[in-house]
Amino acid sequence: MSLVSRFTLDGVTDISLGIELMQGSDEPLAPSVRERYVEIPGRAGRWEFDGDLGPREFSLPCAVVGSTMAALATAARSVAAALLDADGKPKDVALVFLKESDKTYTVRYNGNISVQRLVGSTIGYFTLPLVASDPYAYGAEETETATVTASPTALSITNDGTVSTPVVITITNNGVGAVTGIKVAQKVVG
Repeated sequence: MSLVSRFTLDGVTDISLGIELMQGSDEPLAPSVRERYVEIPGRAGRWEFDGDLGPREFSLPCAVVGSTMAALATAARSVAAALLDADGKPKDVALVFLKESDKTYTVRYNGNISVQRLVGSTIGYFTLPLVASDPYAYGAEETETATVTASPTALSITNDGTVSTPVVITITNNGVGAVTGIKVAQKVVG
């Protein structure tokens, strides 16, 4: 085992939880698509509407290591504690893969976990099933501030993501004269 941290759950590394992400994890390129369509009698094919993205499901193969069988059980319980709330119900946690440390998924435990142990071994293997009901990865919120002292002035705001994102524009008049003639236009590039 390499003991190289590969992800965090609510800011706690996999290594700190006593587990390690194994090679070959299932990280979906895109979430499933929830298609919407209607089949019309007497018409070939079907009438398709815009589809929606379904949840993004992660199956993370992990190993848990303990120096003794009791330590192995303790490490396994720490994983469960990170995924469940005080009432023992799945809770939302932030999942960050360290290869893309600027992206966060909100996931929760979904399924069951069975730890497979080899006889006489203090290493257990399991698959960590997580689901992101909101299938998008989110980056940090960005704020840009500009001081405009001349007219006309053009300002540009760029969305570096891959999905249309709403923008909030706040205009504050620090002067004594009225602010007039403000125009906001959207330009799609690409």
